[in-house]
Amino acid sequence: MYCLNGSARKPFFAIFLLLLTSLLAGGCQTSPNLNTPETPDTLVLRSDYGEVRDEVAPLIRRVIDQHAIEGLSLALVDDQEVVWAEGFGYADKRQRQPATPETVYRVGSLAKPFTAIAVMELDERNEIDIDQPLRAYLPSFSIRSRFNTTAQPITVRSILSHHSGLPTDLAKGMWSEDHFTSVAEALGQEYTAYPPELVFSYSNVGYTLLGHMVQETTGQEFTVYMDETFFRPLGTTSTAFRLSPGIETRLSRGYRGGREAPLLPIRDLPAYSLYSNVLDLSRFMSMVFAGGKANGRELVMAGTLDEMMEVQNADVPLDLNVHNGLGWFIERDTVMGGGYVVRHGGTTLLYASEMILLPEHRMGAVVLANTSGSRPVVSKLAEAILQLALDAREEDRPPASGIFLAEMPDRPGDGGPVKAGGSYATDLGLIAIRPRDEKLCACVIEQTLDLIPYPDGWFGIRQTSIDSLPPSHQVFGELRFRTRMIDGREVIVAERDGQEMLLGEKVRPVPVPETWRKRVGSYELLNPDPAFPLEEPRLWYERGNLGMSYRMPLLSDKVIRVPLRPISDTEAIILGLGRTRGETLRAVHHKGEERLRYSGYIGRKQSR
Repeated sequence: MYCLNGSARKPFFAIFLLLLTSLLAGGCQTSPNLNTPETPDTLVLRSDYGEVRDEVAPLIRRVIDQHAIEGLSLALVDDQEVVWAEGFGYADKRQRQPATPETVYRVGSLAKPFTAIAVMELDERNEIDIDQPLRAYLPSFSIRSRFNTTAQPITVRSILSHHSGLPTDLAKGMWSEDHFTSVAEALGQEYTAYPPELVFSYSNVGYTLLGHMVQETTGQEFTVYMDETFFRPLGTTSTAFRLSPGIETRLSRGYRGGREAPLLPIRDLPAYSLYSNVLDLSRFMSMVFAGGKANGRELVMAGTLDEMMEVQNADVPLDLNVHNGLGWFIERDTVMGGGYVVRHGGTTLLYASEMILLPEHRMGAVVLANTSGSRPVVSKLAEAILQLALDAREEDRPPASGIFLAEMPDRPGDGGPVKAGGSYATDLGLIAIRPRDEKLCACVIEQTLDLIPYPDGWFGIRQTSIDSLPPSHQVFGELRFRTRMIDGREVIVAERDGQEMLLGEKVRPVPVPETWRKRVGSYELLNPDPAFPLEEPRLWYERGNLGMSYRMPLLSDKVIRVPLRPISDTEAIILGLGRTRGETLRAVHHKGEERLRYSGYIGRKQSR
């Protein structure tokens, strides 16, 4: 137990305990790793944070054991200083090599803030204008569209904020040695998912194109430019978009299901192929807190950083509580007492990362892990460490000025609640809500769930139905639902802890043409990626609904099922709003044979 300045402990430590307890209660999918090293190989610790570390470290060990995380490293930054950095578990379990602050991880989409800052620095120097169309700087980029992109083009800014309408991924070749510049040309065979600025839709493709644009504008290979312009001046020693022999010697092994797994190549370097450690990422956070300065040099102007951390999508009604900066996600008070929260995380096949900055307090935390499926734990740990660190700080500081004191902007009004009923396309599958015996029911994964009506059109799921759900759908029990009209679209909204999120859009029944029903069946991939299999592709037609399904076993054991709506005899779109939604499945012909094309993959129907 500890006290600071003679005062009683504030409630943040209790909240930290609750957060970790909730993680422990979540269970684990593999056996606990009870052989994690108890003594850190290296430890960075400022004395006034020592008691915090002494109490928190055993709890972190419990969390990683219960969730079978093989190795994890963390760092806590107080303005220009790393006040705590430590590793837990193993970087290499077989060699019994402990994880340390120097351990390098694949940090996935933490690449995006770095790519974004390179783009913004070019804008700062007037070499580009982020409000201009991407094609002004990347002429090789083209994509098909059903929307008027002349009146509303895909701009650099819209890509930075994930509001360009570009597909989430070009799945074919993602995990391959293909060069990231191949994406611009390959997209010429694909369609945009939405018109720009309609809805937040995360796009790795977009950030890959931004890296290509940086390369074209500077005349330097992207990875070389980032090394020379940012990583070296920042003073990093273990950060790069491509592995060097020196960095590779410090790279943690990656694990899935308790076993070491091979490291696959990544095509989309600017989007999610960054290698780093917690000490280098701490330098990056300190640079942000210093207004863009590092080692006596201005890497980017303070005003540019402010613009990156301003909310860009305040006037997008469908985004609800999602707030985007340029390369960042923006929140308010999600870290209790933290005020303005700026964050990004990353998930790759075997690794997870989370970096959170509190600009008003000039504090930040980063947590990196080497185990598949560990992102929820990593995110909660980063939040909890920052909450406790705020409580432990011995002196207050003047708050930062400017955008960080602003309240989150209100969204434009909507049409309010509408009567529940019908089918909705969501990330959790196709949900059907219908009255039955004066009760509301939802059909999810072929299960019928009893719903409890609440005031103002909200409803929840009865506990007996929650208990019947598989683990992958237990999240339903934590949510309340309501149907609303937003931006002229009838949608279903979920609410959790007072925060609303867009769950899905209503599916209007339309007849499925005979041409599409004839295509129903199993398909053979003609251009598979050997190292990253896509299995069991199938087109289905059930209860009047058309859809497709497939498995990606390196991502999940679950079958991915998405509903489709035919819009012509040769094209159908994935229903819903958000990530991967709005994308196109297309029938094409090659030498008199019909094939289906989706996200670069081409399939041929199997004969019975």
